[in-house]
Amino acid sequence: MHLKKILMVLSAVFLVSSSFSFVGSVSAEESTETDKDQQAEDWEMVWSDEFDGNEINMENWSYDRPDNGRYNGEIQSYTENNAFVKDGSLILEARKEDITEADGETYNYSSAKLITKGKQKWTYGKVEVKAKMPTGQGIWPAIWMMPEDEPFYGTWPVSGEIDIMELLGHEPDTIHGTIHFGKPHQQRQGTYTLPDGQTFDQDYHTYSIEWEPGEIRWYIDGHLYHTANDWFTKHDDNAADYTYPAPFDQDFFLIMNISVGGSWPGFPDETTVFPQQMAVDYVRVYQKDEYPIHEKPEHEEVEEVREPLEDGNYVYNGSFDVEDTEVNGIEGVQFSDYWTYTNGGGNATLDVNDGVMDVQIESGGDVEHGVQLLQSPIKLEKGAKYRASFKAKAEHERPLKVKIGSEGDRGWSDYAGLEPLTITPAWEDYSFEFTMNEDTDLKARFEFNMGLDDGDISLDDVKLVKIADAPPVDPSTIVRDPLPTGNYIYNGTFDQGTNRMGFWDFRIDDTADATSYIGSGVNERRFETRINNGGSKETSIQLIQDNLNLKSEKTYQLTFDASAEAERDIKVSVVNSEYEIVYEELISLVPDTEEYTVQFTMDKATDSQSELHFNIGGNEHDVNIDNVFMKALPLPQEEGNLLKNGLFDGLANWRAEAYNPGQASFEVNEEGQVKATIDNIGTEDWNIQLFQHGVHLEENATYEVSFDAKSSVDRPLRLQIQHNGEEDDDWTGYFDKTVLLNDTLQSYTYTFEMNESTDIAAKFGFTLGNDAEGTTPNQAHEVYIDNVILKKVEDVEKTWGQVPFPPFLWYWKMN
Repeated sequence: MHLKKILMVLSAVFLVSSSFSFVGSVSAEESTETDKDQQAEDWEMVWSDEFDGNEINMENWSYDRPDNGRYNGEIQSYTENNAFVKDGSLILEARKEDITEADGETYNYSSAKLITKGKQKWTYGKVEVKAKMPTGQGIWPAIWMMPEDEPFYGTWPVSGEIDIMELLGHEPDTIHGTIHFGKPHQQRQGTYTLPDGQTFDQDYHTYSIEWEPGEIRWYIDGHLYHTANDWFTKHDDNAADYTYPAPFDQDFFLIMNISVGGSWPGFPDETTVFPQQMAVDYVRVYQKDEYPIHEKPEHEEVEEVREPLEDGNYVYNGSFDVEDTEVNGIEGVQFSDYWTYTNGGGNATLDVNDGVMDVQIESGGDVEHGVQLLQSPIKLEKGAKYRASFKAKAEHERPLKVKIGSEGDRGWSDYAGLEPLTITPAWEDYSFEFTMNEDTDLKARFEFNMGLDDGDISLDDVKLVKIADAPPVDPSTIVRDPLPTGNYIYNGTFDQGTNRMGFWDFRIDDTADATSYIGSGVNERRFETRINNGGSKETSIQLIQDNLNLKSEKTYQLTFDASAEAERDIKVSVVNSEYEIVYEELISLVPDTEEYTVQFTMDKATDSQSELHFNIGGNEHDVNIDNVFMKALPLPQEEGNLLKNGLFDGLANWRAEAYNPGQASFEVNEEGQVKATIDNIGTEDWNIQLFQHGVHLEENATYEVSFDAKSSVDRPLRLQIQHNGEEDDDWTGYFDKTVLLNDTLQSYTYTFEMNESTDIAAKFGFTLGNDAEGTTPNQAHEVYIDNVILKKVEDVEKTWGQVPFPPFLWYWKMN
């Protein structure tokens, strides 16, 4: 990529970290050689496989499933026959051959994938692999690591991934070292290129990482080429990020494989030679007795921000008529200032003629970004609305994917969510609008992705303008909703925020002497006190969480785990914003950890600033607290409802999602209805969803489902009850019904029989995207849903139709 020097306008914007690690590239001459003698004194080998025998040591390795890895568009089948030991090396071999798997599907390529899961795992250490790589178009070897207990933090990318080495076969001189994390998915990646025309298939090289708390370093043949020390991860059910250095503070296992094909390397072609081999001389793991702790950089830095031009256009040189010696563009192309050309397996020649960018495509490659023209950095503000426009024509009718999105550190997000456009041989004007629903991005990209087709494209008059600012938000109106789990307590597990104390306040008065402690180990995370002097009263030492939105006359249940150094009492209380007592009770603790459960009713006015107090003072015995959970108990009309929070006391227990290219936001309005504001219906009904998991359905049982709904435009709404296929890709349906909505709130009731095997964790969901028949209006509108009930019934006559009752007779809603 040709680096651009861009004229910037300074704007005071905060950016975390002065050593923020973005995607970078290092050549051999630029890399830093480490002091290996000093390193050898620090690291002690704890495990190795030298592959000196005649077969693979199955105490160390397992063969992965044939299909495990096709998430990236890969086309191989992994077999046990493609891995073997020969001449002191482990050989992983990719072949061109037909493999028919158990499901009857046939694949044209075989390969190998070995894992240490369940046999060898490590938290922190130095992992070193000496190996020789395969090469060729569509060949993708990798040495990488995944969590032993992936669900501990959450499924990928929340769980984290460490890529020690990846190589794209069409770039045999370059390797990549990466971590993946999030949510949303982000990555930190570094690259290394061998000098003097060397390639990684010519000889053995040593690939290694040094993984310490808060920092991971990548080496090639002892040379440091990349460091990552700034990441995060967050689960959908949590209010904040897990405390750093999560997720890279847990056991990971090792993986070695060769993928064939995929969205990154492209697919094999006539130039690809088979078989291809990864030869591994050894794998060694080293650890230390103690590790340095690397704190996440948190100091502020001013980032240079490129403001729009005087006419409001965020795209510089959109007419391809700027030639400035102080600004770089595409090398060798006049009037291309501010623009960058990249190829991901394709090939093209670019030229500007009379203010038109002509892209002559010799090969579009196998991916959309096979030929790419882009401009960055572009400032996009959260909540603002933008209009993009340009002129284009093509050699023949062909697709063009226009993307306004992020860099790799934010997961290559697609903010606009636009489907590929059809470009014709005649000049035409194209435009679209979108709302920036993600966090402000100061370095977004405007991309023209011209891969997958060899037809030439011409572009002109590219513009991006802001047409509406983000709506103002009054902080005083912000009310903290319960978490998706229904928990009103944020960070009740003491593993989020600074020092794992996010949302909690530890207070002591002048008469007490105490500190708090939360362990860093994955099994040590609970709140603990270290009491030297308990003070003069119970409130001398307190653990407090505020901003609890408690509703008048609502009943709540509080549970928590607790223990004490010796038998003692603590006082648990709930107060409103005026510090009036809503509930208080003495709780007797013992040395063994026990679960405690209490209930209380909010007998004061609704108060969004209520507080939970654990009053620990007046005693010198230490106290431990964990797993604090406060939930609202169901209203009478919810008794028997298999769904949680079906009357929508906030969005607790529900997941409201908009998947690219769908765009929507969700809230609960004053009437207690879910209001889905839909800006883009996307292309599939599942692009916008409101759903919850964990619904228990019994085989052969009969169920009644009911809900109220309306829409500001006439449109369909689909309700599906099905197996949750997020883990196993099994979406077996149990009930599926589409209703037609209008602007009148209507009630719907249906019964169905569970004809499949019992499912203890089914998915119940409404899909609000574009329906399969394409009848959903593609315009901004709102959908309202309320009173969602699913009950098991006995001997109910099946009435597969709409209940013609007006909603005011259907439920009495109690607040």
